[in-house]
Amino acid sequence: MELNYNLAQLQKGQTAIIKGLSPECNREVRQRLLDLGFVRGSEISVQNISPLKNPIAYNIHDTLISLRNEDAAKVLIKVKE
Repeated sequence: MELNYNLAQLQKGQTAIIKGLSPECNREVRQRLLDLGFVRGSEISVQNISPLKNPIAYNIHDTLISLRNEDAAKVLIKVKE
């Protein structure tokens, strides 16, 4: 079963597929996320969580990218169960 969430809700041990970016995402953040590989169809997982739970390091395209929760919330995902 697949559930729809945003990336900030992804838990360690889960894997997801990126569905797209939220319409509320401003232009600069949208472009930065796209440049980093946060594109539709990409597989992503949580790699490391900082002690204060913000930011979180995600594994995407065999690369670790850390995002603040406010930016991760703009990435729409489909969780693979």
